[in-house]
Amino acid sequence: MSLTEQTRQIVKLAWCRMLDLEDTDLDLGDPRVRVEAVAEDAAAVTFVRLFDRTVIFGPAEVIGEARRYSDAELARERTLLSLVRAHHSGARALGAAHLLYCEEPPQIRPRADVAVSFEPEHVTGLMAASPADDVAASGLAEAGWAAALVEERPSSAPGAPGHSEGSAGADSREQVLAAAGREVWQQMIAQLGVLTHPAHRGSGHGRYIASVAVEEAFVDGLVPQWRAAMDTEASHRAAIRLGFSEAGSQTTVLLD
Repeated sequence: MSLTEQTRQIVKLAWCRMLDLEDTDLDLGDPRVRVEAVAEDAAAVTFVRLFDRTVIFGPAEVIGEARRYSDAELARERTLLSLVRAHHSGARALGAAHLLYCEEPPQIRPRADVAVSFEPEHVTGLMAASPADDVAASGLAEAGWAAALVEERPSSAPGAPGHSEGSAGADSREQVLAAAGREVWQQMIAQLGVLTHPAHRGSGHGRYIASVAVEEAFVDGLVPQWRAAMDTEASHRAAIRLGFSEAGSQTTVLLD
């Protein structure tokens, strides 16, 4: 599914502002010519492919060196990291990801077995129960908005198997299955992230709470964005199933 011109313009405008470009820089000029955004105080070097344009953002010496490489080469994490390390020995790769966007909220079928919670403790509890790398990839720690998918379990009576002192109360009967969050970029883009409990993956819980996050983004007038790591095909498939369309890619290397 292709994105409408209106959505494309919003996405391009947001990226222009994030990359310190003029608002129309991704609309003007020859699409075959890479846009260069020099930022001597940049904390990272970023190469972005967006629709029919490409942009490299970073210090002048890195951008100058990048002219020797094709767009396809710069999109590869290993190539960009090697290029940057020639000038910044402590540089480290942040990753390469597909950029996908959505224009219509997915259909959400009500489920009687779960509830959507906006309580922060449900999200923080899930993060505490998940591998650190997964938490970092989800972006939930930085999310300004988050929601969790919670399953309520019947509580056990005192003395029954599975009951322990201090386990009574609503919290002891709840299981957080997944959570989704978002960061707002330039007041236009909702960068989404999803985290599923390690013991409850493969059951559609992440997709369900992601659908809620997409719907809420539209309610707030934002264009949902999904970044799927190049080495994680499952994330890309999940985005496509949610109705996202691919628009490009982002490769980033952090400077020392």
